[in-house]
Amino acid sequence: MRILTTVIAFLLFGFLLISCKGTKQTTTSNQNEKAIADKIGFYKLPLDSLKTDYFDIDSIAMKDQTLFVYVTYGGGCGNVIFEMFYKPQLMTVMPHRNTLFLKLTDNDPCRELVQKKLIYDLSAFNKEAKSGGVAFNLEQYEFMYTISEE
Repeated sequence: MRILTTVIAFLLFGFLLISCKGTKQTTTSNQNEKAIADKIGFYKLPLDSLKTDYFDIDSIAMKDQTLFVYVTYGGGCGNVIFEMFYKPQLMTVMPHRNTLFLKLTDNDPCRELVQKKLIYDLSAFNKEAKSGGVAFNLEQYEFMYTISEE
């Protein structure tokens, strides 16, 4: 009986050691890694000439030199392309003003509601942002981009 108890104890102890000594590493993610941001293109023609498929802008956010646009659109099984364009105001006013236009090219026949985070680089506007800031209009949203010299 003692031998059976001893064998069971050694087996349990062995399983305990084997289960605690895993060599599989967990994946690590770098939270500070900056996502790749798309460029904002200059549009020379009137913004009315840009045709877009339907989407909704849910919200926007800005961090450092990056604009985050959260959108919802119909799709889910095909290719979609979002492009951001800007058109500066013709009059010279302070702060500088730009109208942004988001265009969706949707080659997606599906009807599922898809939510997506779009990321755009604002560094092209750094000169204006340092000299008083840039006011942007994107549909119903208006926001200011400034960089302080400190």
